[in-house]
Amino acid sequence: MASGVVEKTEEELRKELFELNRQQREITERLKDPRGLRRGGFSGGGPRNFVANGGRQRGVVRPGERNDAEDQPAPKRRISSAVVKIEEGEIAEDVSGAPRDANKEESIVEASPREAPANHNERKPSNWLRRDGCQRPSKMDFDIPPPEPVPRVLPKNEDPKLVSRNKRMLGQLLGTLEKFRKEDMQLSGTEAYMRRSDSLKRAEQRAREDSEKLRQQEREQLDEKLKRDLTLRARLAAKAEEKRLELLFLRWSEHHKKLANFIRLFLISVQMSIFQFY
Repeated sequence: MASGVVEKTEEELRKELFELNRQQREITERLKDPRGLRRGGFSGGGPRNFVANGGRQRGVVRPGERNDAEDQPAPKRRISSAVVKIEEGEIAEDVSGAPRDANKEESIVEASPREAPANHNERKPSNWLRRDGCQRPSKMDFDIPPPEPVPRVLPKNEDPKLVSRNKRMLGQLLGTLEKFRKEDMQLSGTEAYMRRSDSLKRAEQRAREDSEKLRQQEREQLDEKLKRDLTLRARLAAKAEEKRLELLFLRWSEHHKKLANFIRLFLISVQMSIFQFY
């Protein structure tokens, strides 16, 4: 029964000590960020490639970024305009670029219109197989950026009407600015202008004083809050230390009680053995 009471008291002390430590951690975080700017946000030193649930984001592999040789586009070849009909109905190109006789080319050009209808159905598959071979059709390259549009240069200086209109608008603008400057110079010496300038200066001075007063009040509030938090943290630390001492004393008392029981039982057994010996 006593052991149950001791365990319950020890558990309560553990809970109280945990609560005091939690309050100390909250006050420490509040002291680190007195204005509350970093609350509810991510820390600046954390990784940027992590989502909210802790998983790492995986990059999307685009087809243009693969290193397989079969996905690369086929190299460009110079295709000649001369087409020669060879055996078994296939059509081959002159890719070597070697010169041919004019008579052979003329005979080929004359013979090709007569043989075109007969080999029309065989030309497409052979051309496809010849161009592609055993290689698959190359995929589109997504890494090539589209060409940027070149800005159009308008001939402003070539149109006399446009030039005259621009000059006229510029003259009107300069005239308006000069007129406003003269009016400002005339009004700067009047009494109304002086009163308005004085009122504006007083308003600016009052605004600066109010802003400085608000900043001073905010600093005072922060200082008072800092002192209050420091005092509260010191009190919590003292209470936590007291709870730790109580917990240690409780454990020491339990150990001392067990040790006293063991010594008493040992002495009783020694006395009984002595009596039995005599």
